[in-house]
Amino acid sequence: MSQQAIYLAMSGMNATMDRMTAATNNLANASTVAFKAQRPIFQAQPYYGQGLPDRVDVTTAEQGADFNAGPIEQTGRPLDIAIKGQGWIAVQAADGSTALTRDGSLSLSANGLLQTNDGNPVLGQGGAPITLPPLQSITIGEDGTISGAPVGSPATQIATINRILLANPPTSSLTRRSDGLFQDQAGQATPDASVKLQIGALEGSNANPVALMMSMIENSRMFQMQTELVHMAVTEGQGQSSPLTLS
Repeated sequence: MSQQAIYLAMSGMNATMDRMTAATNNLANASTVAFKAQRPIFQAQPYYGQGLPDRVDVTTAEQGADFNAGPIEQTGRPLDIAIKGQGWIAVQAADGSTALTRDGSLSLSANGLLQTNDGNPVLGQGGAPITLPPLQSITIGEDGTISGAPVGSPATQIATINRILLANPPTSSLTRRSDGLFQDQAGQATPDASVKLQIGALEGSNANPVALMMSMIENSRMFQMQTELVHMAVTEGQGQSSPLTLS
Protein backbone atom coordinates (compact mmCIF):
# COMPACT_ATOMS: atom_id res chain seq x y z
CA MET A 1 0.00 0.00 0.00
CA SER A 2 1.48 3.34 -1.05
CA GLN A 3 2.49 6.35 0.96
CA GLN A 4 -0.26 8.23 -0.90
CA ALA A 5 -2.84 5.92 0.70
CA ILE A 6 -1.43 6.67 4.15
CA TYR A 7 -1.51 10.38 3.47
CA LEU A 8 -5.09 10.15 2.21
CA ALA A 9 -6.21 8.31 5.34
CA MET A 10 -4.45 10.76 7.66
CA SER A 11 -6.01 13.70 5.83
CA GLY A 12 -9.40 12.08 6.34
CA MET A 13 -8.65 11.60 10.04
CA ASN A 14 -7.97 15.32 10.45
CA ALA A 15 -11.25 16.22 8.74
CA THR A 16 -13.15 13.70 10.87
CA MET A 17 -11.63 15.17 14.04
CA ASP A 18 -12.78 18.66 12.97
CA ARG A 19 -16.32 17.32 12.48
CA MET A 20 -16.18 15.67 15.90
CA THR A 21 -15.00 18.90 17.52
CA ALA A 22 -17.85 20.87 15.93
CA ALA A 23 -20.41 18.23 16.93
CA THR A 24 -19.13 18.22 20.52
CA ASN A 25 -19.38 22.01 20.72
CA ASN A 26 -22.87 21.97 19.23
CA LEU A 27 -24.00 19.35 21.73
CA ALA A 28 -22.58 21.42 24.60
CA ASN A 29 -24.67 24.39 23.39
CA ALA A 30 -27.92 22.49 22.83
CA SER A 31 -29.52 24.55 25.62
CA THR A 32 -27.83 27.89 24.82
CA VAL A 33 -30.28 30.65 23.89
CA ALA A 34 -30.39 31.25 20.10
CA PHE A 35 -27.21 29.24 19.48
CA LYS A 36 -26.48 28.54 15.81
CA ALA A 37 -24.88 25.15 15.22
CA GLN A 38 -21.39 25.07 13.75
CA ARG A 39 -20.83 23.56 10.32
CA PRO A 40 -17.18 23.03 9.36
CA ILE A 41 -16.52 24.08 5.76
CA PHE A 42 -13.81 22.01 4.10
CA GLN A 43 -11.68 22.77 1.06
CA ALA A 44 -9.09 20.90 -0.96
CA GLN A 45 -5.54 22.15 -0.43
CA PRO A 46 -3.09 20.95 -3.11
CA TYR A 47 0.60 20.57 -2.28
CA TYR A 48 3.14 21.12 -5.02
CA GLY A 49 6.22 19.02 -5.65
CA GLN A 50 8.11 19.31 -8.95
CA GLY A 51 5.93 22.04 -10.41
CA LEU A 52 2.67 20.07 -10.24
CA PRO A 53 0.46 19.07 -7.30
CA ASP A 54 1.59 15.68 -6.04
CA ARG A 55 -0.97 15.36 -3.24
CA VAL A 56 -4.09 17.08 -1.90
CA ASP A 57 -5.03 17.74 1.69
CA VAL A 58 -8.48 18.45 3.13
CA THR A 59 -8.48 21.44 5.45
CA THR A 60 -11.14 23.28 7.41
CA ALA A 61 -11.52 26.63 5.66
CA GLU A 62 -13.83 28.10 8.30
CA GLN A 63 -16.52 27.29 10.81
CA GLY A 64 -19.80 27.96 9.04
CA ALA A 65 -23.16 28.11 10.77
CA ASP A 66 -26.62 26.63 10.48
CA PHE A 67 -28.80 29.76 10.29
CA ASN A 68 -32.12 27.95 10.67
CA ALA A 69 -34.24 29.38 13.49
CA GLY A 70 -34.46 27.51 16.77
CA PRO A 71 -37.73 26.80 18.61
CA ILE A 72 -39.37 29.77 20.32
CA GLU A 73 -40.31 29.29 23.98
CA GLN A 74 -42.57 31.59 25.99
CA THR A 75 -41.04 33.05 29.16
CA GLY A 76 -43.42 35.86 30.07
CA ARG A 77 -40.54 38.23 30.90
CA PRO A 78 -41.14 41.68 29.34
CA LEU A 79 -37.44 42.03 28.43
CA ASP A 80 -37.22 38.67 26.67
CA ILE A 81 -37.49 39.01 22.90
CA ALA A 82 -37.31 36.46 20.09
CA ILE A 83 -36.95 37.29 16.42
CA LYS A 84 -39.71 35.97 14.18
CA GLY A 85 -38.10 34.39 11.15
CA GLN A 86 -35.01 36.10 9.81
CA GLY A 87 -33.18 39.00 11.41
CA TRP A 88 -30.67 39.98 14.08
CA ILE A 89 -30.30 42.21 17.11
CA ALA A 90 -27.42 44.68 16.80
CA VAL A 91 -25.14 44.88 19.84
CA GLN A 92 -21.83 46.41 20.79
CA ALA A 93 -19.09 43.81 21.18
CA ALA A 94 -16.40 43.99 23.86
CA ASP A 95 -13.96 45.49 21.32
CA GLY A 96 -16.40 48.32 20.56
CA SER A 97 -17.41 47.05 17.12
CA THR A 98 -20.96 46.38 15.98
CA ALA A 99 -21.96 42.72 16.10
CA LEU A 100 -25.15 40.70 15.69
CA THR A 101 -26.96 38.22 17.89
CA ARG A 102 -30.32 36.50 18.20
CA ASP A 103 -30.01 36.12 21.96
CA GLY A 104 -32.90 38.24 23.20
CA SER A 105 -32.49 37.58 26.92
CA LEU A 106 -32.18 41.26 27.84
CA SER A 107 -31.70 43.04 31.13
CA LEU A 108 -30.99 46.50 32.52
CA SER A 109 -27.71 47.36 34.24
CA ALA A 110 -27.59 49.55 37.35
CA ASN A 111 -27.04 52.53 35.02
CA GLY A 112 -30.04 51.72 32.83
CA LEU A 113 -27.99 50.19 29.99
CA LEU A 114 -30.00 47.66 28.00
CA GLN A 115 -27.79 44.62 27.49
CA THR A 116 -27.83 40.97 26.53
CA ASN A 117 -27.29 38.07 28.88
CA ASP A 118 -23.56 38.22 28.03
CA GLY A 119 -23.33 41.91 28.90
CA ASN A 120 -23.22 43.28 25.34
CA PRO A 121 -25.01 46.66 25.09
CA VAL A 122 -28.00 46.62 22.73
CA LEU A 123 -27.80 49.25 20.00
CA GLY A 124 -30.61 51.63 19.14
CA GLN A 125 -31.23 54.60 16.89
CA GLY A 126 -28.05 55.94 15.37
CA GLY A 127 -26.16 52.78 16.30
CA ALA A 128 -25.55 53.92 19.89
CA PRO A 129 -26.06 51.78 23.03
CA ILE A 130 -29.52 52.14 24.55
CA THR A 131 -29.60 53.71 28.02
CA LEU A 132 -33.01 54.04 29.63
CA PRO A 133 -34.07 56.57 32.27
CA PRO A 134 -35.68 55.32 35.50
CA LEU A 135 -39.05 53.84 34.48
CA GLN A 136 -42.15 52.65 36.28
CA SER A 137 -42.85 50.25 33.46
CA ILE A 138 -41.24 49.20 30.20
CA THR A 139 -42.69 47.80 27.01
CA ILE A 140 -40.96 46.56 23.87
CA GLY A 141 -43.01 46.52 20.67
CA GLU A 142 -42.71 43.93 17.91
CA ASP A 143 -40.79 46.46 15.82
CA GLY A 144 -38.27 47.02 18.64
CA THR A 145 -39.77 50.29 19.91
CA ILE A 146 -39.11 50.77 23.63
CA SER A 147 -41.75 52.65 25.60
CA GLY A 148 -42.34 53.32 29.27
CA ALA A 149 -43.66 55.62 31.97
CA PRO A 150 -40.85 57.65 33.55
CA VAL A 151 -40.59 57.61 37.32
CA GLY A 152 -42.49 60.54 38.79
CA SER A 153 -44.97 60.85 35.94
CA PRO A 154 -48.50 59.40 35.79
CA ALA A 155 -48.49 55.68 35.00
CA THR A 156 -50.63 56.41 31.95
CA GLN A 157 -48.09 58.85 30.54
CA ILE A 158 -46.23 56.47 28.21
CA ALA A 159 -43.29 57.86 26.26
CA THR A 160 -41.36 56.37 23.35
CA ILE A 161 -37.73 56.20 24.44
CA ASN A 162 -35.74 54.39 21.76
CA ARG A 163 -35.88 51.59 19.21
CA ILE A 164 -33.74 48.47 19.07
CA LEU A 165 -31.64 48.26 15.93
CA LEU A 166 -32.89 45.19 14.09
CA ALA A 167 -30.95 44.16 10.99
CA ASN A 168 -31.32 41.47 8.37
CA PRO A 169 -28.11 41.08 6.32
CA PRO A 170 -27.78 38.10 3.94
CA THR A 171 -26.40 35.06 5.74
CA SER A 172 -23.73 34.76 3.05
CA SER A 173 -22.03 37.88 4.45
CA LEU A 174 -22.09 36.71 8.09
CA THR A 175 -19.17 35.16 9.93
CA ARG A 176 -19.04 33.85 13.47
CA ARG A 177 -16.72 35.77 15.78
CA SER A 178 -14.55 34.19 18.46
CA ASP A 179 -16.91 35.62 21.11
CA GLY A 180 -19.91 33.77 19.64
CA LEU A 181 -21.43 36.87 18.06
CA PHE A 182 -21.76 37.32 14.29
CA GLN A 183 -20.18 39.95 12.08
CA ASP A 184 -21.59 41.38 8.85
CA GLN A 185 -18.63 41.49 6.48
CA ALA A 186 -20.51 43.88 4.18
CA GLY A 187 -20.42 46.71 6.72
CA GLN A 188 -22.30 48.17 9.66
CA ALA A 189 -25.73 46.92 10.67
CA THR A 190 -28.52 48.61 8.72
CA PRO A 191 -32.01 48.86 10.29
CA ASP A 192 -34.60 46.68 8.56
CA ALA A 193 -38.25 47.43 9.34
CA SER A 194 -39.32 43.97 8.15
CA VAL A 195 -37.71 42.28 11.19
CA LYS A 196 -40.32 41.59 13.87
CA LEU A 197 -40.08 40.49 17.48
CA GLN A 198 -42.06 38.16 19.68
CA ILE A 199 -42.18 39.64 23.17
CA GLY A 200 -41.93 37.56 26.33
CA ALA A 201 -40.21 34.71 24.51
CA LEU A 202 -36.76 33.39 23.67
CA GLU A 203 -35.38 31.44 20.74
CA GLY A 204 -33.77 28.14 21.66
CA SER A 205 -30.68 26.52 20.18
CA ASN A 206 -31.06 24.94 16.74
CA ALA A 207 -28.60 22.17 17.67
CA ASN A 208 -30.44 18.82 17.62
CA PRO A 209 -29.02 16.57 20.38
CA VAL A 210 -30.28 13.33 18.82
CA ALA A 211 -28.90 14.14 15.37
CA LEU A 212 -25.61 15.24 16.94
CA MET A 213 -25.22 12.00 18.88
CA MET A 214 -25.80 10.00 15.70
CA SER A 215 -23.27 12.17 13.87
CA MET A 216 -20.68 11.63 16.60
CA ILE A 217 -21.15 7.85 16.42
CA GLU A 218 -20.78 7.94 12.64
CA ASN A 219 -17.64 10.08 12.84
CA SER A 220 -16.18 7.84 15.52
CA ARG A 221 -16.61 4.81 13.29
CA MET A 222 -15.12 6.69 10.36
CA PHE A 223 -12.10 7.69 12.43
CA GLN A 224 -11.60 4.09 13.56
CA MET A 225 -11.72 2.88 9.94
CA GLN A 226 -9.17 5.49 8.87
CA THR A 227 -6.89 4.56 11.77
CA GLU A 228 -7.02 0.89 10.81
CA LEU A 229 -6.16 1.82 7.21
CA VAL A 230 -3.05 3.71 8.34
CA HIS A 231 -2.03 0.82 10.60
CA MET A 232 -2.46 -1.65 7.74
CA ALA A 233 -0.43 0.49 5.36
CA VAL A 234 2.42 0.98 7.85
CA THR A 235 2.49 -2.73 8.68
CA GLU A 236 2.73 -3.64 5.00
CA GLY A 237 5.39 -0.98 4.45
CA GLN A 238 7.57 -2.36 7.23
CA GLY A 239 7.69 -5.67 5.38
CA GLN A 240 9.24 -4.05 2.32
CA SER A 241 13.02 -3.98 1.63
CA SER A 242 13.15 -0.22 2.07
CA PRO A 243 11.68 1.50 5.14
CA LEU A 244 8.41 3.38 4.66
CA THR A 245 8.39 7.03 5.66
CA LEU A 246 5.49 9.44 6.04
CA SER A 247 7.33 12.48 4.73
